Amino acid sequence: MDTLTRIAPGLWQDDLRWVDLTLGQVLHEPRGPREYVYFPVTAVVSLLYVLADGDMTELCVIGNEGVVGTSSLMSDGTTASCAMVQCGGTALRLSAGQLREEFGQGGCVTELLLRYTQVLVAQMAQTAVCNRHHTIDEQLCRWILTMLDRLPGDSIATTQEMIAATLGVRRASVNMAATQLQKEGLITSGRRKITVDNRHALEARACECYAVIKFEYDRLGPAYDAMEIDRSHVSVRHDRDRLALLRMFDILDSPSEKIFDDIATRASEMLAAPIATISFLDQDRDWFKSRVGFAATESPADTSFSDVLFDVTENTVVVTDTLHDRRFSDHPLVRGMPFIRFYAAVRLAVHGHTLGTLCVYDFKARQLDSEQVRSLESLASATKDALIARKVANT
Repeated sequence: MDTLTRIAPGLWQDDLRWVDLTLGQVLHEPRGPREYVYFPVTAVVSLLYVLADGDMTELCVIGNEGVVGTSSLMSDGTTASCAMVQCGGTALRLSAGQLREEFGQGGCVTELLLRYTQVLVAQMAQTAVCNRHHTIDEQLCRWILTMLDRLPGDSIATTQEMIAATLGVRRASVNMAATQLQKEGLITSGRRKITVDNRHALEARACECYAVIKFEYDRLGPAYDAMEIDRSHVSVRHDRDRLALLRMFDILDSPSEKIFDDIATRASEMLAAPIATISFLDQDRDWFKSRVGFAATESPADTSFSDVLFDVTENTVVVTDTLHDRRFSDHPLVRGMPFIRFYAAVRLAVHGHTLGTLCVYDFKARQLDSEQVRSLESLASATKDALIARKVANT
């Protein structure tokens, strides 16, 4: 999804909506209409073929590299497969009609989706070969690795029943294969989770199919990068995905919370800075969740110090003297009251999107040593953890 919005931004992004997908949820029924397409962010979805007796076999898996519902772009927009959530998480949803309209106009959207469909077909073909010619433990290794490539960390939240259903084999066969892999120290298989303990050894145990599938997907990155990017609509602060993610956290204009206030206070004290803020960057303002030494609850985007984080790749920015930094030397808060001379900020990013910053300011030029920088970055990490925990608690 990030690639699609980066390469082919446009008004179609206005229709994107964040949705939560749950384990086992069916997004598309066989032969049924595709009202929406889904771009998984943290979720993983399986495309399955369901037989008349209810048995099923997995055709492919789709994670944050792709889109669920490409069949809506072709012929009557239906297929014999169904789409089922294999790992719960978040996704962006778009009306199938909107995507068809963009696809029909040609250009970057069309080329990108055709490239993705090509590798999706390659995954389906290789999966069919794997299911016909390779052992259950080889299939299980391939499946685990393919899932892991689309998830953070080393664990997969699933059950042996779900794996057996998607591979089209008996649960007892999956149990025997998983038990053997666990005995060899490759995985730890729990009741509702599989954790990979030795990925290198697991790749060595997998059949050739995993390497073939991974090679096809690895070719996507350079192919995407080679495409010409339309930058006419690009504005990072106004990016639709970023703003949608920010709103999903429901943090803007929320009441004061001790955990954030304590972090801002610690930042001020540890760095001996008269001003410290935790700000979240809305479309046209910086809204301060917590602040020390600063009375305002928000400031307009056109006077935002934090806009600098949209223009650099570094997660930490330290400006030792604003008067000698061309990005800030003419800023009204540098040339006038309160005469800011020093600024340091750490990006608060989730899923690759800058949502806010942890900042400290001073009225005199100064420097930070490496230990002070690490301390500020540690507090920023704690801020992000608190933000995520807050969302989970409110879900």
